[in-house]
Amino acid sequence: MAEQFGRAAIVGLGLKGGSLAMVLRKKRLVKEVIGIDTDATALTKALHRDIVDQAVGDLEQGLSQADLVVLAVPTHSTADVLADIPSHLQVGAVVCDLGRIKGPVLAKAAEVLPQENPFVGCHPVVFEEEKDIDEAYPALFQDRPCILTSGDRRDEEAVKKIREVWEAAGSKVEEMDPEVHDRLFAVLEDLPILFLNLVCKAAGQVSGYVDEIDDYSSQELKEITRLVSKVSPHAAERLWANRKPLVHVLAYYRLKLKELSEALQEGSLQDLKALL
Repeated sequence: MAEQFGRAAIVGLGLKGGSLAMVLRKKRLVKEVIGIDTDATALTKALHRDIVDQAVGDLEQGLSQADLVVLAVPTHSTADVLADIPSHLQVGAVVCDLGRIKGPVLAKAAEVLPQENPFVGCHPVVFEEEKDIDEAYPALFQDRPCILTSGDRRDEEAVKKIREVWEAAGSKVEEMDPEVHDRLFAVLEDLPILFLNLVCKAAGQVSGYVDEIDDYSSQELKEITRLVSKVSPHAAERLWANRKPLVHVLAYYRLKLKELSEALQEGSLQDLKALL
């Protein structure tokens, strides 16, 4: 595939940022990849593994010559980084992110980015977000969905180029309205985090056998406990960032839990079956 951009700057050299840098170089989608991170160890590792051409800790130095800027920072940090980059962007540079929440990020991009710097929201749906650059590999996105979102300032040429980058990475690319996206992932990712925690807490507190709970647990509950232990240390920040759609989803579940409770208290077996 022909080069889509000249220089790409990857802000945040974790698993996803490092893996995308490897794709950009391996597929020759850019002439050069510049890695930007405040963690000196991550910069050293990126150079040692030949993931990037340059590694810098300064936004101005890294962004000034880039015509593609990828924000691969944690979702709850994306808005702050967006606010820091406008003065360092060259005219026409395309900006995208890799976060899992889109509505607030697109709103922030529209607020702070110059008109000549289009923004494309990207959500590569992978489930290993807390790993670092040691685990980066170019096939991370292979056969995984990548959802693109655009706001009112949609730039067709920028969307086309970004789509081609993800297709070259092997992703199944689709576009989605940002509000629909955030509601969907409130159900698919945020709600399970809440419920997994509630199940584990209830198992101990309702029974009173907190210390012995593992001895009495079914295999299903043990699996739930294992999943909770792997929940991101930034889970609260993730939930807070997507709180508006999550509140609407919780209202729906509150209604359904009320119906279940009424069926158990006052209904019949058939009423319960109808709700399951």
